[in-house]
Amino acid sequence: MDRIAIDPSQSFLTGNALETVCQWSNTLKSFQQRLSPYFARAEARQAAFNYIQALLSPVERKNGWQIAE
Repeated sequence: MDRIAIDPSQSFLTGNALETVCQWSNTLKSFQQRLSPYFARAEARQAAFNYIQALLSPVERKNGWQIAE
């Protein structure tokens, strides 16, 4: 697999990209709040939210063990 070199000085989001990420983040938080009542235990709720974040991550091949950090 080819590795892509990333310039750390270019790793910060600005402008429209930053606004889009913030909107996605707010939408995900809203979705999690609406989904929360369906989980009796905090651990199960957190595991479900981690799973959703992993599914939305840019990783090409996803599985149930990946957790977005």
